[in-house]
Amino acid sequence: MVGDTTPGGTIVAARATLTQPGTVTTTRGRRYAADSTARSTDAVVNLIVDDFRQLSFSDPATGQTLRYNLFVPKNYDHRKSYPMVLFMHDASVVNVATQGPLVQGLGAVCWASPEDQARHESFVLAPEYGSVVIDDNYEPSTLFEATANLVRSVAQEYSIDPDRLYTTGQSMGAMMSLGLNIRYPDLFAAAFIVAGQWPETQAAPLAQKKLWILVSADDTKAYPGEQAITEVIRDQGTQVSTALWDGRSTDAEFAADVRSMKAQRTPVNFAAFETGTVVPSGSTTSAHMATWQVAYTIPGIRDWIMRQSR
Repeated sequence: MVGDTTPGGTIVAARATLTQPGTVTTTRGRRYAADSTARSTDAVVNLIVDDFRQLSFSDPATGQTLRYNLFVPKNYDHRKSYPMVLFMHDASVVNVATQGPLVQGLGAVCWASPEDQARHESFVLAPEYGSVVIDDNYEPSTLFEATANLVRSVAQEYSIDPDRLYTTGQSMGAMMSLGLNIRYPDLFAAAFIVAGQWPETQAAPLAQKKLWILVSADDTKAYPGEQAITEVIRDQGTQVSTALWDGRSTDAEFAADVRSMKAQRTPVNFAAFETGTVVPSGSTTSAHMATWQVAYTIPGIRDWIMRQSR
């Protein structure tokens, strides 16, 4: 429920102990004899995650303080103008360490990977919410407003293109992305909505937005919710592409799926994973939570988002 501060978990410290049971020979022929002495380490190199800065924003308008992660392009040049992606996590990461959204899944770090940055240099902003911001009653806390103010603050601090601000999120974060697009229709150029929903009675403003929606067909809340929103968007006269995808597809198959949707050149794309295809065999996770474990591995969607402008 909104305001719940129950921690969603902890980031477990990484430790390793090793021994060398046999001789090791280097590529240059040097030999190191077996050694039964145990050696331990707790030093961690967390690729991409370590490239984010951990910061705090005090919002004078709402009185709220938001901890957040910020990725600044490695070759940042204030004379250039950059896009920025806002990623908002789901309720299961509430009130954990600031880095929580970076290590729980790929929703933030995928945009900051060397491969993505080589194609689209961009800032990535990932708040860590100390409490649940919105629930199925769709009445958000003031952290909702604070998030919009955080986006504006960071965009003003750096050389960020106001016409290329993007939002994405999973579950609670997807709901916030939809809600922010409705309340602030001129803020974001495009949104990637992963397993979220919003009341269709409020969805008409979304017909003016550029959206890529991804959800699993066996997600009992988000799937019918997104279908209802899509119908409202269509009723407003906006063209929508739809497709059913296999969540077990290979990278090449997903790339072909994305190309097929992009070829239709519609401002709104709605793709659903076929029932039973996103939950790994033997897993006890729900289709809802399994959706974003697949969604953020599809680079073609991110490329489409990055090409949009307000």
